[in-house]
Amino acid sequence: MSKFKSAEIRNGKVIIFNDVIDKATAELRIKKGKDVYGNRKQAETLAEALSDGQGSMKHAPHVIDGYKHFHDLNHNYTGHIFFGE
Repeated sequence: MSKFKSAEIRNGKVIIFNDVIDKATAELRIKKGKDVYGNRKQAETLAEALSDGQGSMKHAPHVIDGYKHFHDLNHNYTGHIFFGE
């Protein structure tokens, strides 16, 4: 089962919280414009799920010391799916 953490961009930095959320909760956060963090495979899988299996969109970090991240394929949701290994 995929486990994620809540995340947010605050004052130009990515904050990763120490909670553990499941994939369904992560998906709801993204749909509400909030951010999550997981490993690369989890992030890409979540982005593809939000795109009905049609693919995903990968972005480089937007902020200094930020994280690469995914979005749903058509960027319908503004939340970031950050990842790190």
